[in-house]
Amino acid sequence: MDIDLLNNKIVIVKDGMKSSLLRLISESKKLLNIKIITLSELKKSYFFDYDNEAIYYICNKYNVISDIVKIYINNLYYLDDIDEEKVRFLLSLKKDLDNNGLLKYDKLFKKYLINKDIVLYDLKYVDDFYNKIFDELRDHNSITTYDYEKDYGKHDLYEASSAEEEISFVASKICKLIKSGVDINKIKLANVNSGYYFIIKKIFSIFNIPINLKSNSSIKGTKIVKCFKKHFSSDIESTLEKIKELVSNKNDEYIYKKIIDVINSYSFTNIDEVKDFIFNDIDKIRTYSSEYKNAVNVIDIYNDIVSEDEYVFLINYNEGIIPVNHKDEDYLSDSIKSKLSISTSSILNEKDNNSLVCSIKRIKNLIVTYTKCDELYISSSYDESMFNKCDLIIDFDDSNLFNNNRLTSNLDSYNKYGVVSKDLVLLKNYYNDFKYADYSNKYSMIDKNSLFDFLGNKLSLSYSSINNYYECSFKYYLDSVLRLNKYEDSFEITIGNIFHHILAICFNEGFDFEYAWNKEIESTNYVFNNSEKFFISMLKERLIKVIEIIKSQLKYTQLDKTIYEKEIIIKIDEECNVTFKGFVDKILYGEFEGNIIAVIVDYKTGNPKLNINNSVYGLDMQLPVYVYLVKNEIKGVKIGGFYLQKILNVSKDEEEEKNNLKLQGYSNSNLDILEKVDSSYSDSNIIRGMKTTANGFYYYSKVISDEEIEELYNVVETKIKEASKDILDARFDINPKKIKDEVRSCKYCKYKDICYMKNEDVVELLEKVLFGGEE
Repeated sequence: MDIDLLNNKIVIVKDGMKSSLLRLISESKKLLNIKIITLSELKKSYFFDYDNEAIYYICNKYNVISDIVKIYINNLYYLDDIDEEKVRFLLSLKKDLDNNGLLKYDKLFKKYLINKDIVLYDLKYVDDFYNKIFDELRDHNSITTYDYEKDYGKHDLYEASSAEEEISFVASKICKLIKSGVDINKIKLANVNSGYYFIIKKIFSIFNIPINLKSNSSIKGTKIVKCFKKHFSSDIESTLEKIKELVSNKNDEYIYKKIIDVINSYSFTNIDEVKDFIFNDIDKIRTYSSEYKNAVNVIDIYNDIVSEDEYVFLINYNEGIIPVNHKDEDYLSDSIKSKLSISTSSILNEKDNNSLVCSIKRIKNLIVTYTKCDELYISSSYDESMFNKCDLIIDFDDSNLFNNNRLTSNLDSYNKYGVVSKDLVLLKNYYNDFKYADYSNKYSMIDKNSLFDFLGNKLSLSYSSINNYYECSFKYYLDSVLRLNKYEDSFEITIGNIFHHILAICFNEGFDFEYAWNKEIESTNYVFNNSEKFFISMLKERLIKVIEIIKSQLKYTQLDKTIYEKEIIIKIDEECNVTFKGFVDKILYGEFEGNIIAVIVDYKTGNPKLNINNSVYGLDMQLPVYVYLVKNEIKGVKIGGFYLQKILNVSKDEEEEKNNLKLQGYSNSNLDILEKVDSSYSDSNIIRGMKTTANGFYYYSKVISDEEIEELYNVVETKIKEASKDILDARFDINPKKIKDEVRSCKYCKYKDICYMKNEDVVELLEKVLFGGEE
């Protein structure tokens, strides 16, 4: 159309057409005075708008969920005084919202429209509700209707036997267009629903075609959202500070800003009262989608304006997919809609069908594809006068990788079922050196600059990530770089968190166990089943006993100060922004003649191995890492011991129970230090295996000198720096470690089906004894 016709006009368009029309105006390079209003904007300005305060009010008053409330409020626009129960309810609801000032009215909008020139742009098939508004506007305005209609004649239609064949054909056609000189930005994909996302990503990557797809996954599974929910409190600023520490890339920044937007939308009330509303809104937010500058883009077949030099592939042209089949299932039934003079489901179906036919006809360069298999049929809008039915043929000159995949599939069919396809002989002759059923599992080096950019120009390490890296660097790559490990709360993790949190506060003045326990149970997001509820009552009694025994142990130590759940962050490399972070469950310490002596305790609900000798390989460094963290946090500190305390080793025998809760680890061999740590060290009541004889320590006592502690500190620092350098150099080979006939990193690995580890990948390590034996 002539864009000048819109100058000095108010242009009303469908919701999805605004950006497309603005692009068309921009490309015309003309300075025009145009006000564009979408149908949704028109409805809200002409009648009323609402926000979360209205939703919250209705939810509380009528005890319904927010999704139902939105249905109620969105139907308030269509009301008239008719004798229907649902309409009467909605009218009373609207009156209630009005009385409480919860509907937002733009009192100047209708005045603003008076005597304006208005263009109804491509609104021939809209709901009759809007036609009523247009009729009212005609009383005071000059209204021009512009129906964006063209007919480029018949378009080619292709039938595929599967969605994968359909998308492979489309990808092949796109390759041919690009080879012929068509700008990739002029190629569009239409009617893309979430069911096609995986196939499109897979096939387009095989053909090396970049495409911009909007994300269809929620942010609710991300670490930032999980952290936000876990630490949510009335002190929202503190909660936001915690999640801000997790922001490391554009996606994280996007999630962080979205969370703030949701919080701000509930500023009308106390934050604690709308916790569930905030969580629900956050869960509905889609993840961030980065876009290629030059790529195939997805369009809306109904709303986007397509130029004559653009090429569109309308996929999934199947019954029930396009056009959408409206049914008489809305809150307001068809019988009520007809009384309110708004479009019924049957009228909407007819309008959508006509709109789709119009959209198809007005695209000059259009290819339409659909899948015919099982219960999939061609769209109900199909008319043979609109299409030329063509044979779907995928050529061999667009992608070697795709051809190899086709050959593999054909060879599978031949070897398994004796099927000789028409493509098999041709492909086998061309790819005569093709190695069927042969593969290489070797890691292909990635660009380290791209990696650093992907990591947000910083690297954050912890004991678990370092241990992962040294167990198998490829495992670290999948876990911490690609983040394939989807974190999910489990009963064991939840119980561990509850125990840790209570043990961190149980010795505070005024501690109330029942209150603390109930608060922890209520604050967890984990849903306990019946068997877990039964087991948790037993664990509650166990924790009471644990607290009693730990309290009794304190009378044997002179260390009178305590730090619980201390987070320590150490800068490893300022230039590359590398940090190492860890949490220490408990630090007992005291000052003696100007010297600080500290003991480190890590609570364990599992049964980990206690062996620090593998630290030289970067493995099993948890206890040594605590030494490293505390010596960095408290300068000049003397480490009196570093231990695990296994808090879930239950026993009915009281003496055995006390023995189970003894500290397990390494004690300083200096008797002056050790006596302050444990006055009963000669036959210890708090350290397992600690005993002395006339000739010194018992052979099974685990003791370590100050010099060995310093050496252990240096080993940890060296291994952290080595790992950070190798990670930033993108060294992620498949290299599982084997010690004493056990390939330890593969035993419980979640990625066995990805790496295809071979025997030659295994790195054998010699068992070393440097600091003491294994328990």
